[in-house]
Amino acid sequence: MKQAGGPCGEQKQGHAPSWSQAASPPSFPTARIDLWKVSLDEPSKSNMEEGSQALLSPDEIARALRFHFEKDRLHFTGCRSALRGLLAKYLAIPAAEIRFEYTTSGKPRLAAAQNPSALQFNVSHSAGMALIAIGSEHRLGIDIEKIRENVDVSALSERFFSLRERAGLRALPNHLRVPGFFACWTRKEAFLKATGDGLSFPLADFSVTTNPDLDPEIEEIRGNAEARKQWSLADLCVVDGYRSTLAVENALPPLHTYTYICTP
Repeated sequence: MKQAGGPCGEQKQGHAPSWSQAASPPSFPTARIDLWKVSLDEPSKSNMEEGSQALLSPDEIARALRFHFEKDRLHFTGCRSALRGLLAKYLAIPAAEIRFEYTTSGKPRLAAAQNPSALQFNVSHSAGMALIAIGSEHRLGIDIEKIRENVDVSALSERFFSLRERAGLRALPNHLRVPGFFACWTRKEAFLKATGDGLSFPLADFSVTTNPDLDPEIEEIRGNAEARKQWSLADLCVVDGYRSTLAVENALPPLHTYTYICTP
């Protein structure tokens, strides 16, 4: 399937960072956010499924087994094992012993007893790529989507976007409609994941900018233009053919970017 949107190097907006390779995370992320990209389609991943599942909790294993397709199961277990491996390094806790709690919307968070320094994290994966954001002090959310050119932009925007966003998409030239749709989608999803409210926060109740080539912003929240100032968005250049956005409560801190190296 043809990928919409240009290569990362051609993006006019957002952060186009250098993703350095690192097997272990640096120090506790104070006054910064560490972003980790994880390739879920590495040839070694299928050979490591048994090792990955050994790190997961019974509820995570049960969730993995509910996937109909093997590739989806491998992606889920690979993503969760990478998350556990990273959190284990930041918190000095064995990966298999990390305990998650879940908000009413299903957002995972660390058990309070294991998290005295209020580490924050969020995870997103699409097709064969995952992103893990790790910070502290402020809520954060991340979303990554594989861009598909055959999406029905008009129908989906009518269903999921605000009136302001729909108008913004219609104002874009034809060649930017699909990239604009995915820019809008990831910006909205990142914000919703940061709030922890999920779909209990109606998608039409807030608006983000839709131009994929301009810096992302939240334009209003429930009609309040001042409330948007409590949040920052950053578009991220991760890999060609994908779109990604980070949402952070408060001002955007420095972003450190890494490629996760899966080790047996």
